Amino acid sequence: MSRSEGEKGSGFHELPLVLFTALTIAGAGIGVAHLGFSVLGWAPWIPPRWVRVAMGGLFAGGLLFSVGHLGKPLRGSLALARFGKSPLSNEIVGVGVALGGSLLALFLPSDHTFLGPASIVAMVSSVLVLLALGHVYRLGGQHAWMGPVLVHPLVLGLGLGSVALLGALPAGVQVRGELLILSLLFLDGLLVWERTGRLSASLRKGTPVQPGFMRLRWAALSLRVMLGVLVPAGALLWGEAGLALVSLSLNLLLDRLLFYGLAVRETTRSGILKVDEALRAHAGLYHPGHEPAPDPMQPVEE
Repeated sequence: MSRSEGEKGSGFHELPLVLFTALTIAGAGIGVAHLGFSVLGWAPWIPPRWVRVAMGGLFAGGLLFSVGHLGKPLRGSLALARFGKSPLSNEIVGVGVALGGSLLALFLPSDHTFLGPASIVAMVSSVLVLLALGHVYRLGGQHAWMGPVLVHPLVLGLGLGSVALLGALPAGVQVRGELLILSLLFLDGLLVWERTGRLSASLRKGTPVQPGFMRLRWAALSLRVMLGVLVPAGALLWGEAGLALVSLSLNLLLDRLLFYGLAVRETTRSGILKVDEALRAHAGLYHPGHEPAPDPMQPVEE
């Protein structure tokens, strides 16, 4: 492979996926939050019209951007044939059902018999969507995409959705809603901390897909904590739910960007380096600290 081919192949091509997952998590998060509030008795089972509009619009926008990542968009429907077996197929079906339920609930009259069932289908499907978004990236050889990172879409979506719905809660339960949101923000911070350690361990096993992103990981993850934990928590305590929603929206976009940008993949080169290190150690020719370790920041080599 020539140098020009290597540089071309190392570009960031996941922007459609960033936008798809960010919009989908936001739409599903609103649905899951309203479902949770309904179960707690804080909100009616049928979401207000603006909630149905937000869910339908975000799901539709996410699916539109996802088409930009498909090499052959017209063949995307073939993924449905593996529903139940493929996490990707489950994700597509889940988003489609959630979108269909949201749009049906949006256009039905307020007194229609099927308004309640359509709304519940959309909200329950939102839970499945957030779980599927994590499970679809459980891939062998992708060291940074394992562990608790698989439940992160659910935490992100539920936190953002809860903040979006906070102002619609009755005055008597808004304080409890804020405490729930603060707990979710704390959990998000713990997951970011776990991801930081996982990245360090991953770099000893594989090669970063985007070395440029990886070099900026400390600054990027610090910004991630500020936008996803510190600013929204402070805004809620100050009584500024709108600021918290803006911060969490930016945080969601940044989180998805870093999810793909900080990927660490098992490659032929990283495998050779691990075998070489093991052979040296076994032969007594290599002792950690006596010679520099291989640079994990080199680009992926196919």
